[in-house]
Amino acid sequence: MHISFYCSEHLEGVADLLHEMSVHYNGSNASSRDAVRTNLVSNILAPTSGVTLVLAIENDKAIGLAAISLLYPAPKETAQLFMKELYVSSGHRGQGTGTALMRWIACYAVSKNCTRFDWTVDASNEVALEFYRRLNATHVTDKLYFRFGGERLRHFANEIEM
Repeated sequence: MHISFYCSEHLEGVADLLHEMSVHYNGSNASSRDAVRTNLVSNILAPTSGVTLVLAIENDKAIGLAAISLLYPAPKETAQLFMKELYVSSGHRGQGTGTALMRWIACYAVSKNCTRFDWTVDASNEVALEFYRRLNATHVTDKLYFRFGGERLRHFANEIEM
């Protein structure tokens, strides 16, 4: 297995992996593979997305991925690395792929002078929580997470005069 940034030769494999992720999290309400691929090409990989994909590759197949972004400003003119998603294919879990992705991303963060590497996790995702605890990551309790979503997002956006 090796880890590297996304390159176009892995487009279809990444689309497969993201579709598997959609099925994993959404079950029968998962997006179709075509919709996932379209989103990948049109949005995730768009030059303006600000997202970088990191892939775990085995036998030329994507078996894991992380979606990361460098965020500025951070203290003392540094950066913060934020990971939006970490996913490992069901057939490759428990084999060190997630740990290898996290360590690679941490090394990348250090190389980019990041002062921290942050992510969120659903409070109900016990498997992920235990994984992050085993990595000895700090559970941040002094920050609160806010959101506008769905109809509230649209309503709030309409209240602002542009």
